[in-house]
Amino acid sequence: QVNAADLQKDFPPLNSISTATNNLPAQLTSFIGRERELKEAKEKLLSARLLTLIGPGGTGKTRLSIQLGAQVLSYFSDGVWFIELAPLADPALVLQTIASVLGVRAQLGMPLKNIVFDFLRGKNLLLIFDNCEHLVDACAQLADEFLHNSPNLKIIASSREALGIGGGTVYRVPSLGLP
Repeated sequence: QVNAADLQKDFPPLNSISTATNNLPAQLTSFIGRERELKEAKEKLLSARLLTLIGPGGTGKTRLSIQLGAQVLSYFSDGVWFIELAPLADPALVLQTIASVLGVRAQLGMPLKNIVFDFLRGKNLLLIFDNCEHLVDACAQLADEFLHNSPNLKIIASSREALGIGGGTVYRVPSLGLP
């Protein structure tokens, strides 16, 4: 530490994402070239409870959803939770994966779905369902039920196709343009 009479000694806290209210993966690269898409997606999310980012594989749906989640983190007092669905092959595992991410544990004699519903009911949070395309039906059913049971919940889903539930907004993520 350099000490000198005319150097500043006190600094404000670093501006960073709180780890207590999210599980967003750390990004190793800068977010560039998608400022317009981020602004448009944010506007759609603020006016809807379900936003589905759709487009072909490799267009940046996951990266956009993570960046959007980080940008709106302060709007959700109970956090932003990223649920990675790509490794799942069985639709029955979607609910278990969501429960695991949220830290919700099964209880003897009570269906896991009811426990998750009870947990979400009073929360103000954002769920990000990433890579829904191979589990569209299961994701759509759970998203619909969650939104009906949790008035302060919002969901971002990334998929190659829309979830197709009422009240959802779709944002088509364009391919990244060349400079």
